[in-house]
Formats: sequence, structure tokens, C-alpha cells
Amino acid sequence: MRRSRRAAVGLLTAAVAAGALAVVPGQASAAISSTVRPAAASSQIKLAQRDLNGLAYNAGGVDGVGGPKTKAATQSFQSDRCLGVDGVIGPQTLAGLTSVVKQVQAKAGAPANGDYGTPTTSAVKSYQAAHHLSADGIAGEQTMKAMGIERLVKSCHATTGLRARIVKTAKSQIGVTADSHKCVPGKPYSVCDEWCAAFATWVWRQSGADIPFLSYVPRVYDWAVAHHRWVGTSGLGTAKPGDLIIFGSAHNRYHIGVVDQVSGGSVRVISGNTSNPARPGQHGVYDKSYPLSGSVFYGLVRP
Repeated sequence: MRRSRRAAVGLLTAAVAAGALAVVPGQASAAISSTVRPAAASSQIKLAQRDLNGLAYNAGGVDGVGGPKTKAATQSFQSDRCLGVDGVIGPQTLAGLTSVVKQVQAKAGAPANGDYGTPTTSAVKSYQAAHHLSADGIAGEQTMKAMGIERLVKSCHATTGLRARIVKTAKSQIGVTADSHKCVPGKPYSVCDEWCAAFATWVWRQSGADIPFLSYVPRVYDWAVAHHRWVGTSGLGTAKPGDLIIFGSAHNRYHIGVVDQVSGGSVRVISGNTSNPARPGQHGVYDKSYPLSGSVFYGLVRP
């Protein structure tokens, strides 16, 4: 629960908001500035839109503009492929799309160029007709299954049991309180300092998730980006029990907890070093409800 470096990261936030820059997952650093790359050009967005539509993600018209439908389609693809879910058509997302399209093209007998254009649509129609599938030229779930192509990467989605253990572990600590020196006597997450990150990462490790001991919230973010576990503000609606959820913004990532429940537009979060609802001057582990909104949270870390 510490403050991040406002100046460097605040500049990044302003640039991203203006659409001038994009963050590339997987290259985190302490200053984060090395993750900045130019945003996708119109031609790249058009390619992504063709590929998304061809893979049944419904990005809307191929106009080179990353509007709401394209963003939602991109998020769905990113989630299926275990990429950072931010809706941004960056280098990793483009590479992921062209890779999957090339697999479809190879199976359908089309030129494997990663562009889901008219030749690919025609080839997929022929493949579908030959395999008794609906011949619409779109490589949806059934067509990809028939081709033997993995659409949903199982390695990052088969986490139901782990998520349940994470929530159970976090709940077992509710009511634990810190002393006046911010120490939590007898607890492995006691760092005698702001201890929300130490608590959250301990809960994950105790439950079987692979994460190092981290006592600084921005370091948890850096780890999540580097390991393709980060889901940005635009993906808050995909929050699930067991996720770690970071409070604040890009220039002030100040608190972290474990998602307990999601209900409509609200989320219950179990966190350490948080105020006791009954005694505001006391800090400990508590389960509290918040609006599931970008005005409260910066994003999620997936187990």
C-alpha cells in the first residue's frame, strides 16, 4: 500500500489516454517507461478487425478505427489467448491474431499470411462444407475444434479450484489486526510497514499460486505485466473470485486485495492493512464492498 512514482508513470497514463501510446505486456520495469510503443496504425487495426471477424469475435466494420465493438472483440480474444486484457491492439495481440489465423489458413488450404481476407473465407467455406459444418467461412468454435486448433488456452482458464482456495485462505484471516507499528505479530505477511501487498501475495502462495513475496503494490503490477497476468481498467467487468485487484490509477497504485465476490456493479474485496468498518482507527484484514469502477480500481491480476 505504497505510492508509486507519479511523474514518469503519470506521463504514460496521459499518453495512453490520448491514444498516442500503447503498453506492451511482458516488458515491465521499475520505471515502466520501456513498455511504451507507438499505437497500432489504421492498417494494423483493419488487419486485426478482419482477423477478429474471421475468428468469430465480431469486431464490427473493417474501418481502421478501434471503436467499442473492436475493443470488446479484442478483449474477448485476449482473454481466450491468455494475453493482458486491455482491449488495445498492440504487438502481442496482433501477433496472437496472425498466429491463430495462419493455423486456420494452413488447415483450410489458404495462403498462410495471417490476413483473414476473401481467399481465406472461401477456403474455410470449402473446408466447412467438406466436414459437414455450417459453411459461413468464419472459423468459430466448432470449425476450430474440427481443425484441431485450440481456441481457448486452457492453461490460464483451468483455475476454478485454485480460485476457491485463494478465497478460502483470504477469508481465514479476516479479523486479524495490526499493532500501532503496522506489524502483524505471528503472521508471515508481517513486514511492520504497509502490508497489503505482502498479505495478498502470501494468500496466493499459501493457496498454491506461483507468485513471489512482494510487499509493494507497483511491484505486483510489474510482475503481473511481465507474466501476462494483468487485466487493465477496461477489463474490470471480468473480475472473478481469487483475482488480485489493485486500487488507484497508473500514477497511484496504492492498495491491493483479493476479490471475494462480484455482484452487478459491486465487488467485495478481502485485503490486509485496511480499516476496520466498525473501528476506523484500527487496521487489519477485512472483507469490504466497493463499486467495481475505474474510479476506484486500476485493474486485476489473474491467478
